[in-house]
This record gives sequence, structure tokens and C-alpha cells, in this order.
Amino acid sequence: MKRRTRPNKLTFPFLLKACSQFSDLQRGKQIPADVVKNGIDSDIYIQNTLIRFYGSCKEISDACRVFNGMCFSMVVSWNSIIFGYIENSLTDECIFLFAQIRGCGFTPDETTMVILLFACAELGNLNVGKWVHSQVIVKGLVVNL
Repeated sequence: MKRRTRPNKLTFPFLLKACSQFSDLQRGKQIPADVVKNGIDSDIYIQNTLIRFYGSCKEISDACRVFNGMCFSMVVSWNSIIFGYIENSLTDECIFLFAQIRGCGFTPDETTMVILLFACAELGNLNVGKWVHSQVIVKGLVVNL
């Protein structure tokens, strides 16, 4: 008897990460259909990985579509979309998204702060970089650059 194993919510993020690593947009864009077919399209882990995949493949509009369509998000989701903007040289928008993350009641974590510091460096904005650094100190975050 042949036993068939179905992919699950842990399978697809690995496939997306592999496609992302090889910048294989064509194959990666086929994965969401399989995710839907398997009924796990609302899984936050898959959605976050999709955001990272699209961002790294320079498809920020698709990353935004996934992010905006999420029923539930977490700080990892915000970090993924913010980093996607950086990868697409849209660093000004990162600061705007940071303001939104705070307005939505999320507390930025260490990863958020590192991403923001990177954006400030890209923008050459020392003042905002100093403010981000002060927030790291005030909040007692441990940031390893």
C-alpha cells in the first residue's frame, strides 16, 4: 500500500525560503495556490514567510497584499514588511511603518530596532538613528549588530 504524505504548514515556509534564496520568483509564486489548496492560507507563519519571499524577490506590492490581507498579525509580520521595504530601496516608508506599528499597539522588538537602524543608515538620517538608539536603551533591549 502506497502512503501519500500531504504537505503541512511547516512544509511551505521551507519551500518559500528556498525559492527566496535562489530568487526563483516563478516557482515561489506557485506555492500560494498549493497553500490555499491545503487549507492553510491563514496560517501566520506561512503568511510571514510569503511577505519575506515577495520582499526579497522585489515584489513589494505582493508582500503588501499579503500583509494587508492578514486577519491577525504580530511583530514578526511588521518586521517582515518593513524589511521588504528596505530590500526594495523604499527606506523612507520604513519610518512611516514604524509609526504605524506603534499606533496599532505593537511593541517593537530587537529585530525591529535593528531594521530601523539599518534604514536610518541607508537614509543617512543620524537624528532618527539616535532616537532609535535611545529607544533601545530606554526599553532595555539587547541589540547585537
